[in-house]
Amino acid sequence: MMRYLTEKLCSETKFLNMIIYILSNFFYIKIIFINTQRGGIMKRFFNFAFALGILAFAIISCTGPEGPAGPPGKDGSPGTAVCGVCHESSSFLLAKQMQFHNSLHYLGENFGIANRTQCAVCHTHEGFRESLTTKLDTTLAVIPNPTGPNCRTCHYIHTKYDTTDYALTYTAPVKFRYGGQTVDFGEGNLCAKCHQARPVSPAPVVNGDSINVANFRWGPHYGANANIYAGVGGFEIPGPETYPTSNPHKTRIKDGCITCHMAQPFGAFAGGHTFKMTYESQGQEVEHVASCATADCHPGTTKFDIDGKVTEIKNLIAQLRQKLIDKGLLDVSRNPDGTNVLNEYILLPGNKPKKFSSLEAGAVLNYLLVAKDRSNGIHNYKYTKALLVNTLNALQ
Repeated sequence: MMRYLTEKLCSETKFLNMIIYILSNFFYIKIIFINTQRGGIMKRFFNFAFALGILAFAIISCTGPEGPAGPPGKDGSPGTAVCGVCHESSSFLLAKQMQFHNSLHYLGENFGIANRTQCAVCHTHEGFRESLTTKLDTTLAVIPNPTGPNCRTCHYIHTKYDTTDYALTYTAPVKFRYGGQTVDFGEGNLCAKCHQARPVSPAPVVNGDSINVANFRWGPHYGANANIYAGVGGFEIPGPETYPTSNPHKTRIKDGCITCHMAQPFGAFAGGHTFKMTYESQGQEVEHVASCATADCHPGTTKFDIDGKVTEIKNLIAQLRQKLIDKGLLDVSRNPDGTNVLNEYILLPGNKPKKFSSLEAGAVLNYLLVAKDRSNGIHNYKYTKALLVNTLNALQ
């Protein structure tokens, strides 16, 4: 208040300032006179007059010559200019959010229970981002408040508040946890970072010794798609089929996984950020072949089962599944109707450790790797067929 009053008075004329100064001094002198006549009864008036005199002096002091003008100021950018880089008026961002909300990454619930150190690097957002910093395949501790994969898992959201926030958090070549091979799927490396086989321990060796399996979850784990796509990680039993050294999909598709799984979306139901290759419409499952039907691949195709190859692989998988059941090697008790292959495991009677020959363990490993890939050979037809045919041949 005092500062405002001073600045206000400073803006008035010197005449007003002088009047205030004279009046204050008049009262000051008058009060001194009264004070000398009556003693100390006017002390508080004396203090008031003294303060008024100080104020007048300050007012007069502030009326000196005006200094030189400063440089012109620079207007700051409004907040909307920053936010609007991403949050603009179009439905660009909204469409991707709607797609992602239909994805299994968003709808899946495993992050709530798979927050342990060995699981969290792929099943939780926090674990994945931590692993990018530590370069480790496990987290340093259990994630106490886990969240599932989200926008910030794959993108640098709200880091620089510009278009670089859309950049992928991981694009480097991937070294497989099982086998140690390094692969490069371009931007698809982000997917391969998690969608790969975990270390199989103990691991069977072709024509090697038997192994003891103590956990029914032994094997490559779920969705080791990158291994099938790259053509590595299987138990490569010699047989009538030759294991290919290349994969046309990997050779011709620059960015691997995302080229097909994030193809031009069908609404919020397939492609784009749903990552889905099929969707339901009018009670029927529809195959989203947008990426397959391009001029460089399979122009005009309307289905995945090109030349009957998907049907062929499905039949081979079914044959191997039955063969393993008949030999007491595969536990399908959690999947009695055969609709959810993810619930099938190596058979440990009474859930007790069991010894398997290298062929037996390798056969189960190949089945779990191929069946839980769930592409029915689409990811890598030749490698998938070789694993299945040669395994069936060895089990005769």
